[in-house]
Formats: sequence, C-alpha cells, structure tokens
Amino acid sequence: MNCIEVVNGALLRRAGPKGAPLLMFFPAFGDNGYCYKDIFSSDLCARYQLIAVDLWGFGSSPARADVRTFADFSNALEKLVLKVRSGKPVGLVGHSIAGSMATDIAHRLGERVSGVFSIEGNLTADDAMFTGKASNFDNPLAFKQSFLDEIWNLGEDDQALRHYYAGVRMSDPETMWYLGRDTGRVSVDDKLGEAFRALSQPSLYYWSKQSTPKKTQDWIAQSGIPNEVYGSAGHWPMIDQPSVMAHRIGLFFDGISSH
Repeated sequence: MNCIEVVNGALLRRAGPKGAPLLMFFPAFGDNGYCYKDIFSSDLCARYQLIAVDLWGFGSSPARADVRTFADFSNALEKLVLKVRSGKPVGLVGHSIAGSMATDIAHRLGERVSGVFSIEGNLTADDAMFTGKASNFDNPLAFKQSFLDEIWNLGEDDQALRHYYAGVRMSDPETMWYLGRDTGRVSVDDKLGEAFRALSQPSLYYWSKQSTPKKTQDWIAQSGIPNEVYGSAGHWPMIDQPSVMAHRIGLFFDGISSH
C-alpha cells in the first residue's frame, strides 16, 4: 500500500503492508512529511506500515487556529495517532521539536505507544536557537522571511538545508511564528530533556556531533538517556543518509517487537 490521505485535516503519506506494525513519522519545525521519502523507499516498508504527517500549517496541511503552540500540536497529534492506529501499539519517530512532541504523546498514551525514536529532538534551551528567534519578531511574515534568509545562506552547499528551505517556503507564517515562540518557552530549564529521560517506553535519542549544541551534548553525556551518535551527516539524516537511518529505525523497533 502506498497512498496519500487526509485525516483530521492533516495530509498523511502512507506506505507498507496493511496490518503490519505502525510507525508514525513527524517532521521538524517548518518541514513536511516529504523529508522521509527515501525512508519510505527502504526495506523498512517490507515489515512496517509507515505514516508521515504534514503537521498543520506545514507542507500540504492547512493551518488551524487551534493548533499553534507545542501543547496544541501534541493534542492534535495525540488525536491523530488514536484515529489511525488499529488497536496495536504505535511507534513514534520525531525530528527536532517534533521529537519532543512524540515524547509528550508517549507520556499521554502510555502502552499504546511502543517506543520513541527521537532524531535530535529538543532537550535543552540551546536546541531552540533558531526557532526561538521568533520571539524577536512582532510580525509573522518578517520572522518567516528572516528564517528563510538564514537557511538559504547557511545551506549554500548543503542539500538537506536546500530541501528544508523548500519545505519552509510552504509553511504558514503565523503557525511558524506562534510555534517558534512557544518552542523557545517550553525548551527552558531542560524540561524537554527531562521529559525524554522520564519515558517508560523504549526510547533512543539519535544525534550528530555536527549539529547538536555543546550544552545539549553535555546534557546527553550526564543524563544517561539511551542515545546513539550518527556520523557524516547533520540535522537531517533522513536526507543525508536515509538507508543508514532506516536500518537503525528498523533495528530499534525490531528489538521492541522481539520482546
């Protein structure tokens, strides 16, 4: 099965055999589910059903006035997970701030979530160094343009950043602005890191020394959270090394299902 559908106003990309264990993929701030396209072409699809979500206000999913803050997105995603699950536990894969949303949802849903695979999810305040800049702007359009300019300049020779730039261009400015400001707020005092550390489900924090702030690296070292460093890639391993990441996701969730 390989299709696109709309559920609760969100566009979903779906692949893999119907009835197989479900993994749901949440993209980073401003990005959309297309970033996982190469994962959906991997052999992960032979044994798992995959769903990648365009979050509301990003990609092809229309913005919603009631989905703007971190808590709003977690609430909406929790309802979406419950809507699409077939009664079996769901595995959650989240990137950047959406990795933290996956963590929040796992706390809410308990045993209905099989595990959380966080790709450089926010742990400390330093992880919101780009998104948190929304607090410096009173105008959503001005923030979006500044954000785009910064990505363009940083990504002159970076395929992943060029991909991200294209995704952010599709984003709703007000949703970006509200979520960016709130991301800075919820990231203080290592609250998101402590939430990840407190998960009862199996979890893995997947990160790169190239793109993880020093403060966050230090926090990971002293926290004891399950983690793995990937090399030769920055913040978007699903773009830079999709086969490696797909294999690692498979090992993680295969290990859960074997117990």
